[in-house]
This record gives sequence, structure tokens and C-alpha cells, in this order.
Amino acid sequence: MPLTTDLAEALKLPSASANQLAFLGRLWHAYVWLETDSTTASDARSRICEAVNGQLATAKIKITRGFQAYDPVVRRGRPKRYVALAQTLSSPTDGGQGQAAAVIEWIKGDRTLSTLDEAAQEFVVITHFAELGRGYSSELEALYKRLAEIAGTGSAVKSRALWGDLATKWSPVLTYKEDTATDWTPEKEKEKEKEDSDTAMSTD
Repeated sequence: MPLTTDLAEALKLPSASANQLAFLGRLWHAYVWLETDSTTASDARSRICEAVNGQLATAKIKITRGFQAYDPVVRRGRPKRYVALAQTLSSPTDGGQGQAAAVIEWIKGDRTLSTLDEAAQEFVVITHFAELGRGYSSELEALYKRLAEIAGTGSAVKSRALWGDLATKWSPVLTYKEDTATDWTPEKEKEKEKEDSDTAMSTD
């Protein structure tokens, strides 16, 4: 069975590494996001979630389906928005340069997930698993360039501004907002108000 073989290959990679999460994200895209047979997709979703969650157990991060059955969601408690994560990552006195550098080291395989701060852990799982599950593999290069720019600014003010820019203008962020603009949830209005508030704070 192809998924069985693909999962086995993914689990040979270093646990919770950038390469492994990206591999698993691409499997989600192929077997869940693009799959028209709901029964097949449901089985694949369960198996991929089990595989990913096994790798993320020590970080207490969990992958679940979203409002749409094909949409991967990253949770440690409530799912976090990019703006909220960027605010946390840019809060140190260096404006988040060190956080960006740490994420880059994780991407290169020089750090394990457990050595990243919690916000950085959620950020990398979202960007490397969930966004690839949604089909944004091609956007990783742009992400890496943005992180390198943040890490190398030499200015806390510029770094904070760049984190805010990443959280509001990176292509997957914009497209996901458009994709879910018509989705209804019981707290839609509250979330809209929170999103507007977060966006305003990110430009302060």
C-alpha cells in the first residue's frame, strides 16, 4: 500500500526534523487534501495524524483536522494565529533575531525541536507540516529568506517589524485567509475582532 510505504520512509528521518515534517506535510497534501474519496481520505488523515503526533508527543503539540475535514490544524491548547506567534517570537530584547536564528538552525538539522522555545515549535510545525499539507511547498524558500533577513538585521526594531510582516504577508497566510473567509464558526465575529486587533498590534 503506497501510504504505508511513504509513512515508513518518513519515519526513517530524524524525529520532528524539518525534513520529516515537510515529508509528512506533503503526504497529507497528496492523500488527504487532494483525495476526492472521503473514505480513503479519512483513513489517510487518521494514519498521518497518528504518525505526526507520535513524533510531536514530547512537545505536547497535536495535529487534528480543522473545520474542513481536509484542513490540518496544529494545536497546543487552542490553535495560534501567525500574528500571535510573531508577537511572542519578536518579544525578546533583540526583536526576535535569536528566535529566527534558532529556527534556521532547526531547518538545517543543527537543532532538535525540543531545543526551540514553545512559540518557535508551533511556528515550525505550522510552516513545515500544515502549510505543506495545504500545498505550499514552493513557499518554503521565501520563508527561509525572510527568516535569514530577520536573523541578520542587527536591529531589534527592524526584526520586530519583519516578524510582523511575515505574519501578515507571507503568501500562505494571505491565501489561507481568503480560503476560509466564507467559513462559518460559532465564534466567527469574536475571532474577526481578535484578528483585527492582532493585526493592529503587529504594526505598532
